[in-house]
Amino acid sequence: MKNTLTALLLASTLVLAADPVPPTTQLCTVDKLISAENFDRPESFAKEKQSGTDGWRGGIGTWSIKDGAAYAVQEGPSEKRPNGHEAVCEHIVDLGDYVLIAEFKLGPSPQIGFVCRDTNKPNLHQGRAMITPTAIWIQKMSGIAKETRREELKKIEVKLDPNTWHRITIEICGDRFLAKIDDHVLEASHERFKERKGRIGFVARAEGAQFRNVALWSAKAK
Repeated sequence: MKNTLTALLLASTLVLAADPVPPTTQLCTVDKLISAENFDRPESFAKEKQSGTDGWRGGIGTWSIKDGAAYAVQEGPSEKRPNGHEAVCEHIVDLGDYVLIAEFKLGPSPQIGFVCRDTNKPNLHQGRAMITPTAIWIQKMSGIAKETRREELKKIEVKLDPNTWHRITIEICGDRFLAKIDDHVLEASHERFKERKGRIGFVARAEGAQFRNVALWSAKAK
C-alpha cells in the first residue's frame, strides 16, 4: 500500500512538473492551456492524418527532432512552388486572444516567424512576429499563396546570436499584438488581429532553425 501511494504521488508530481508556467503578461490574462510540447521526441508531431485539433503538425517542409528540439528544413523548388517554401509547423485551433511562449535557435536559418492564420477555408494569413539575427518586426497579413499580402507595422534592430537559444512570448489581445524576444519588446495594432485564429504556429526559411518548449494558452483581456 505504501509503495502504491508513493508511486501515485510521484506520478502526480511528474504531471505537475510538466505543466508550463504561464509567462508574465502585459496585454492578456492567461486562461486555458491549449498545448504544451517540448519537441524532444518524434511523437511531438501529430500524424498527418490525425483528426481533430490535437497536436503540432509539421506541414510544408521537413520536420524532425534533433538534439531535443524540432528541426526545420524548408521545401525545395518544385513545379507547384518554383521558389520552394519555408517550413511550416502549425496547431489547428479556434481561438480569439492567445498567449504563446517558445524557445528558438536560428542556427543557419536567415529568418523565422511565429504566425497565426484566420478561420477561413483555406485559412488566410493574419499576422506574424518575424525574427532574423539583426531585426525583429510585427507584420499584418492577408490572403494565401500567391494572394498573400503583408504590411510591416513595427520593427526594431537587434543583434541575436543565431547559435544561442532565445525565448519568445507572444500576446494577441483584440487588435494588439505584442512580442517579447529575450529583453526586446515590440507592439503593434491592427483590426486584422481581432479576427479568430484557426491556425497558430511557426515557420523557418532554409535549414537549421530549431524550436522547443512551446506552450499555447487561450487568453482574456486584462
